Amino acid sequence: MSLEVGRRVFVGSVAAGLPFIGGPGAQLAWAQLGNAGATQDPIFNQLLADMKGAVRALSKSNSAEQTRRLASSLRLLSVWGTTNRIDTQVKETLRAAVTREGRDALLRREVDQAMFRAESRQFGFDGTSVVPLPAIPVVDYATKQRFVDDLVANGVTAHWSALADMLEVAATSLDRRAALRSGNATLVAQTDPSICRMVQQEMYYLSLQMAFWCAPWFYGIPEPCGLATSAYLGVASVAWWYSC
Repeated sequence: MSLEVGRRVFVGSVAAGLPFIGGPGAQLAWAQLGNAGATQDPIFNQLLADMKGAVRALSKSNSAEQTRRLASSLRLLSVWGTTNRIDTQVKETLRAAVTREGRDALLRREVDQAMFRAESRQFGFDGTSVVPLPAIPVVDYATKQRFVDDLVANGVTAHWSALADMLEVAATSLDRRAALRSGNATLVAQTDPSICRMVQQEMYYLSLQMAFWCAPWFYGIPEPCGLATSAYLGVASVAWWYSC
């Protein structure tokens, strides 16, 4: 994946956050776009491209292999993020946003639906996918508070690793369902409710990540927005194939 492609992903991602603020802040964010792609890590670019490829495949077919591919990319991204001190950058950026805008304003932030639909087309949800474009869930205020507290305290890389673990569990279950189907077994009660609960929780968490990451405060560290969008659509696809 070229640096220019990475920059275009970033431009689209930042655009998703711009409707939330106006004036000098928005102008400053856009002013930085010209140089943003130049500092991106090619390793990250390739990992994000792999994630997008897995999500595109999952949008069109039920695949434990692609679920594991997405999990593998997330696990490698966790290592990459630790090496590049992404947690420190995320925590510092969020603290600055709270200081500047106030905690309540941060918690009221929502995903812009129109921009989410536009971004989703890059991930295969362009009218040709079998999986329908997932809705953004409504997350209550108390859950948002816990989410912000966790991010400020711990950052994001540990969550990428935990999400990879959850996807591995889901992939094993998808393998089992495929084996039963190929053996003409009846798939009654084959949906594990514990996996569906994990998937639903991750969709809440990732939708909140999109609301925060796809905002102009993160124009200096564009990675989280593309990651959150890709991971959300990937988890949503797994949920759909798993009948959650």
